[in-house]
Amino acid sequence: MGFEHFRVCVIGAGPTGLTTLKNLGDAGIDDVICHEAQDATGGIWVFSDDPERPSVYESAHTISSRRLSQFPDFPMPDDYPDYPSNAQILVYMRAYEAHFDLGRHIRLNSRVETVTREADGRWKIEAMREGRSHIHTADELVVCSGHHRAPVMPDLPGTFDGEQIHSVRYKKAQDYAGKRVLVVGGGNSACDIAVALAPVAGHVSLSLRGPQVIIPKLVGGRPVDVQFRKLHKPIFRWARDWLVEKIVKFTVGPYAQYGLPEPDFPFLSRHPTLNTDILERIRHGKIKVRPAIRSAEGASITFSDGTSDRYDTVIWATGFSLGVPFLEQVCDEWDDVAQVPLYLRMLPETEPNLYFIGLVQPVGCIWVVADLQARLAAAEISGAWKRPPDIGARIARDMRRDAGRYKASRRHAIQIDIHEYTMEIEAELAKASKPAAAGR
Repeated sequence: MGFEHFRVCVIGAGPTGLTTLKNLGDAGIDDVICHEAQDATGGIWVFSDDPERPSVYESAHTISSRRLSQFPDFPMPDDYPDYPSNAQILVYMRAYEAHFDLGRHIRLNSRVETVTREADGRWKIEAMREGRSHIHTADELVVCSGHHRAPVMPDLPGTFDGEQIHSVRYKKAQDYAGKRVLVVGGGNSACDIAVALAPVAGHVSLSLRGPQVIIPKLVGGRPVDVQFRKLHKPIFRWARDWLVEKIVKFTVGPYAQYGLPEPDFPFLSRHPTLNTDILERIRHGKIKVRPAIRSAEGASITFSDGTSDRYDTVIWATGFSLGVPFLEQVCDEWDDVAQVPLYLRMLPETEPNLYFIGLVQPVGCIWVVADLQARLAAAEISGAWKRPPDIGARIARDMRRDAGRYKASRRHAIQIDIHEYTMEIEAELAKASKPAAAGR
């Protein structure tokens, strides 16, 4: 039985999928299909109050600044603030899609269920659309479905009578008006949600399982990522880490003043939390800092220091697993790993026509990094660039390097130094010839 065939199949039409389509077009590759599981493009930036629809929460803004969050060939509007809202980002992404005529490649409401490899090396993709299975093949597969798919919710020891949700299901602060809420986690989502809840909830606690580096979004009156960028080129990594720590301590002061545990690790070895308001809310008594949870009984939760309190709701801002369910017959299981074996965080050793775009966690903007990754993927697909023959050795080298830099945890499995990583990708792009004709 013959199936519809495409040169390239892209999975996901969020920001990373859109920039992948754009870069494929720039390389002269037009025979492309893109599957988007939802009814609109934009990925998680399409706000929805439907708890079953993965999306940002109502109050979400970027944690990278406008200047460093815009595609190099498509600037954001001049009237956008330093940290645009989710609605502004969606408008920007839709404008990007329209400007480069990307929608013609996209099939909405098309959820990829399985991907297998045919005997001839092609990919066989099965997607569900409007309740029917659609199957096609493709020479190249580009996965742009992100890493916010499978929420991780730890077990709460004991019995808790209240509501428990993962942060991916949290939508609006007003839904918790008057309630006593415990937010678990110290990352960007946890702190953003706690800050949003503080004015409307009856009480907000923030439970941290360990020290967290929390940095204001503005340092010296400018976005922190713009300031941090100045520290990159002329300084060794160890010196940069030392300087960042000194700047943060000067700006924020001792974390103990906020009731937070002091970091006992190099600051750049953990993914920091960028939040201007959380520390102020804590000092104003609007958010109560708690240690890790020990157990629950009824409406009461007891913490590791022996204290306890009563809550109506627990919001678990505890991250996501990296598993790719539709690729389980191809890729190793990544649900709970400390490192992902991909060269340049995008190329597997033994799958020559498979690419992961946006599977990174930078201190910065993911889709700007994805734009570079997509340029490299398009260069290889068009024949302008070839991956190195010693890719396995390079993966092993990079994993050894990162094991010495970052905490061995699921959260840091895809951590990158955005400036160093950008130079690595650009060095490979510099080796590429002009795009070959690819049947536009």
